[in-house]
Amino acid sequence: MKRTKIRAAVLPALAALLLCAASASAETLKFTGSPGFLLSPIMVVGVYTPEGNTNFATFHRGGVVSSGADGGEMRVAFGINNSERSYTYRCLKASGACTINLPSVKYMSEAALFGHFSGRPLSGDAPLLPANGGYQDKLAPTGLTARKGEAVNAPMIEEFPISLECELEDEVAVSGGRPNRLMILKVKKVWADEAYIDAGGKINPLNDATDSSIVFYSNSTSASGGFYGYGEFVGKSGEVSKPYKDDKPGHGGGSSSGCNAGAGALALLALAPLALRRKK
Repeated sequence: MKRTKIRAAVLPALAALLLCAASASAETLKFTGSPGFLLSPIMVVGVYTPEGNTNFATFHRGGVVSSGADGGEMRVAFGINNSERSYTYRCLKASGACTINLPSVKYMSEAALFGHFSGRPLSGDAPLLPANGGYQDKLAPTGLTARKGEAVNAPMIEEFPISLECELEDEVAVSGGRPNRLMILKVKKVWADEAYIDAGGKINPLNDATDSSIVFYSNSTSASGGFYGYGEFVGKSGEVSKPYKDDKPGHGGGSSSGCNAGAGALALLALAPLALRRKK
């Protein structure tokens, strides 16, 4: 009898504690930030200006939107915030072509520089970088080499390990308070440094050399916007779900690789051999 009374007295208190704990957990898990923490590859976009100058600018919202695995052309996309102010946007619209250049950690500083300065014509102000015929030359201080593409009229960066030559196919307006645009590109040719190509002809995101990893970006609060290298390999697509496939009569949903094409940051590397040409 005494034990019953004690238990009856404890239960309301325990229920109150659990309710408080649940409330605390819900408060802790409340999401108030931006999904900018999601990793995406650093993409240095190369275009020619109407005057024929090279211009490179860095973007970090993009990936593969169509793999081309069924015989079609591979498509990639990247987003331009406030496109009306973007010189790269104007040049890409005028030329209809660009390159996507993926830097390694070795060239992380150069990639950041391309994102911090504009290549638009100078307007009477002293250039922050060396001037070239009235334009701010972003390439000059880096010592990197621009190379004209073979499949499209756009410049590549020779030293970056992976480059994609692309044609502009379409653009999609993205709401968000500013005139943002999603640029959809057809991949016409892919270049890769031989050190990144395995025996099977696939492109890897890194090799044994120091600072060889392809660079990714996260706009997380903890990093305040930071760069990351390629992490630990944790499982092979198609094999990690094998225990479920063995136990079930069928499975479906998603793509055959176990991931949606929208998660295309790494697919830039995995599917690029569709039009592989080796850099030398």
